Amino acid sequence: MNILMIILRVIHILSGVFWVGFAIFNLAFLQPTIRATGAEGQKTLQYLMRKTRLMTSVYLAATLTMFTGLIQLGIISNLQHSFINSGWGLIITLGSVSGIIAWFIAIHFIRRIFNQMGVVGAELQSSDAPPNPEKLSEMQALVERLGKVGKTALVFMIISVIGMAAARYSIF
Repeated sequence: MNILMIILRVIHILSGVFWVGFAIFNLAFLQPTIRATGAEGQKTLQYLMRKTRLMTSVYLAATLTMFTGLIQLGIISNLQHSFINSGWGLIITLGSVSGIIAWFIAIHFIRRIFNQMGVVGAELQSSDAPPNPEKLSEMQALVERLGKVGKTALVFMIISVIGMAAARYSIF
């Protein structure tokens, strides 16, 4: 069982680092840069969305993080409800719930927004004419929505990371 836990933990940590790291990078650097650079930034975003596997990799990392975490939680708790009666068990469980919420937001909301941005971006680039102001406005609204939803997901990710890091040191 120890080798299984080591493998699960390594996958959980590495995929979690990638997922949370991308979320921070996206919100703190990528989205502000795309907003500041206008049409050129949109081209960069379109390239990332259409020509790379970035988003697929991020969603895969999020899903691996969640599933390996749940498997570990099941093994550690022996699927006993009494597990959460200890401070460590309660904090790990709350961290897990926060991670699941972040995953749900990423998979069901953020992915949808990115897909909509891809469609609008393709429409903006499909014409040789100047960009349609209505489409530009729609893209800006999507970027703003992505920022708000992304920040919400990041809050849950950070709660989860803090829970995972601090649970061992619980004093209750």
